[in-house]
Amino acid sequence: MITLLQIKAARALLEWKQETLAQKAGLSLPSINNLERGLYSPRQDTLEAIKTALENAGVEFLDGSGVRLAQQEYAYQTFEGKNFIADLDEDIMNVLQGPEDEIIGVLDNERHWITYASVTNPLYIEARKKRGWKERFIVSNKAGFMISPPESYRTIDPSIMGPLTYEIYGDRLALIMWESMRVTLIKNISIATGFKLQFDALWNFGKPLTKDQLDSWERFHCPELEKPSKTKKKLKTIKY
Repeated sequence: MITLLQIKAARALLEWKQETLAQKAGLSLPSINNLERGLYSPRQDTLEAIKTALENAGVEFLDGSGVRLAQQEYAYQTFEGKNFIADLDEDIMNVLQGPEDEIIGVLDNERHWITYASVTNPLYIEARKKRGWKERFIVSNKAGFMISPPESYRTIDPSIMGPLTYEIYGDRLALIMWESMRVTLIKNISIATGFKLQFDALWNFGKPLTKDQLDSWERFHCPELEKPSKTKKKLKTIKY
């Protein structure tokens, strides 16, 4: 059976807070907190629930008190044709379940999401509102359009971005090719983590939306985004 040291180490590997482990294992936060402090001897079913939650997240428990991220096989899936973004949105909504989850991406043109996902994009927004997952997106400083809340964005010069659109969520890297209407979905935690590190470097380099951008950029017409503006100029709203 796993030890308390392994539980702490596994949580550190995944960068999980105690709240995240409690939620994933179906336990209370005080239960996890008291367990890790050694205040009580956990029951067998409690340890099994914790072990299952950590293994499902990619942790492998070694003999003794060791842990590591499991060696995951490389797998991929392709979405093609007119429903390629709808299929991607469905996968995203299946993976992102709560506030501890996050989706990040480099988006060359957010208007594509409305063009190709006019039906599923509102479903995505509603699911995000209910489950509360986090978003961070890097866009061109000349983009002029946004779907998500303004705080979700950082901007960079388009010459740095390149034409590739990609998103990372869970153990997945989604490479999106708009012209060919194709998504290549790579499922591998190491690849996803590598791209996330590159994304984080770009995110730290990028800049939040300026007041002028907040005033002038168009927003997708969505109830979640219809909040009073702190600026005097009324924000434009675009409908599709």
